[in-house]
Amino acid sequence: MSSQLGDYLDSFRDYLRIDAAVKCSVAAELRTHLEDRSRELRESGVSEEAASRAAIESFGPVELVARQICKVHGHGTWQEAFLAALPHLLVALLFATYYWENILCTSMTGVAVVSTVVYGWCRNQPMWLFPWLGYYLLPVITTGVLLIYLPQGWTWLAALVYLPFALFVIAYIMKQTASRDRLYVSLMLAPLPIICAWLLTMG
Repeated sequence: MSSQLGDYLDSFRDYLRIDAAVKCSVAAELRTHLEDRSRELRESGVSEEAASRAAIESFGPVELVARQICKVHGHGTWQEAFLAALPHLLVALLFATYYWENILCTSMTGVAVVSTVVYGWCRNQPMWLFPWLGYYLLPVITTGVLLIYLPQGWTWLAALVYLPFALFVIAYIMKQTASRDRLYVSLMLAPLPIICAWLLTMG
């Protein structure tokens, strides 16, 4: 594949804001079409550079192609919407029934959140994953709050060790999320006010 086709495909992936698995599939299909078109032109006597340029021009500007693909594949399903709303429903149920005071129920909810996040992360980060990521940060935030209750003198030492680690985890997750779409960052951060309210209630 020529460098022109490679650059076109790289730009196409950068502009494409859809599910990672769908993105790979669409990019592979576009690559096949571009290579087929380029090969047809070369077989007719056109040079490789001119064939690559003509193949790209036949598809049009990369921004327009990516925008059209997003319109087709960017709509979520009812299943994805339900999975995205499920962590909020679980936490609301936990509060409404006062089971958040029960260590076993809270622990089971935490395990469910962690398991779902790991599953979603291994499944190319589908759109429904990002609300779960916000609750996944709960242990990180809770640990930071618990540092306040350490014996005097140990708090600053623990903070020096903990803060770089916590900031790294949060920055890494936000970076990975923003690489998909900045809108997903807001979905990820949406649970934080609920988590803060919960911690204040416990306090």
